Amino acid sequence: MNWKDGEIVIVGAGGMGALFGAILSEGGLGVALVDKDEEHVAEIRRSGLSIRGFGGDRTVRMRATANAAEIRTADLVVFQCKAYDTGEAAGSVRHLAGNGTLALSFQNGLGNEEVLEGVFGKGSVLGGLSSMAGLKLAPGQVRDFSRAPSYIGEFPEGLSGRVEALASALTDAGLPTRAGGDIKRLIWNKLLGNIAMSAVSGLTGMTQTQCLSSPDLKALSFKAMEEAMEVAKSQGIDLDRESAVRGLNLMTAPGGTGENKSSLCVDLENERRTEVDYLYGAVVDKGRRAEVPTPTLNALLALVKGNESKNRRAGR
Repeated sequence: MNWKDGEIVIVGAGGMGALFGAILSEGGLGVALVDKDEEHVAEIRRSGLSIRGFGGDRTVRMRATANAAEIRTADLVVFQCKAYDTGEAAGSVRHLAGNGTLALSFQNGLGNEEVLEGVFGKGSVLGGLSSMAGLKLAPGQVRDFSRAPSYIGEFPEGLSGRVEALASALTDAGLPTRAGGDIKRLIWNKLLGNIAMSAVSGLTGMTQTQCLSSPDLKALSFKAMEEAMEVAKSQGIDLDRESAVRGLNLMTAPGGTGENKSSLCVDLENERRTEVDYLYGAVVDKGRRAEVPTPTLNALLALVKGNESKNRRAGR
């Protein structure tokens, strides 16, 4: 289809979702944001989305709503909500499924695409990943850190004309996107970066660049990544360590996305639930079933969940 005339709905308009929506809207695509944070949505509707940082400070006006039922049609529904909200989020836009509507996950962790298939159907779901970073500063305000490639592909694998056309349209609109024929492997490759950095950043309160500047933390990060690689291998997914390290270096480069704290870190600092179960928990569970030891991942998982439990006991 001609994506210049398409309707794109982004479900989950936090730092990343709102930023992606703004980039695509600035690039001439039709975008609507859906987010359950009513204050955030109200500010975007009233004053537009205020963006700070990369590309210069600016304001972008887009359609935004906290009520998904207000969106009646869509050609592409992009999910950028937290992994633990995927089921509820997909259910809220169930009325958009069918008639060729595609669903695309740009989320962290494992299992999101399978949840989306339960609503949109097999063959209507694309997998995606991105090394970009966006941070919600306040209602209606986000920080843009840099540009880095995103990837999309048929799930669980395969190239297609629709994927290539969509990747081209997103790129033309200002969001560099590449079509990948083995998106499940690429998702695992991105997961390695999250595994390496998320908990270490979250438990120290440091940015990703700062974490890798510490020899002790760097060694811990790489040990976690290597355990996850062994689990991936047990699932029939053979990942290249050098490629994973290059991706990690891209994510943590000074002056770009590396100046950002991990989303898990931001969640802990704001005493919110994290995605640890969909990052570390999912890998630990697959490792246990395949009898692959994951002592470092077990420890990081327990420490993060301990912090979450502390916040819950305090009534936060």
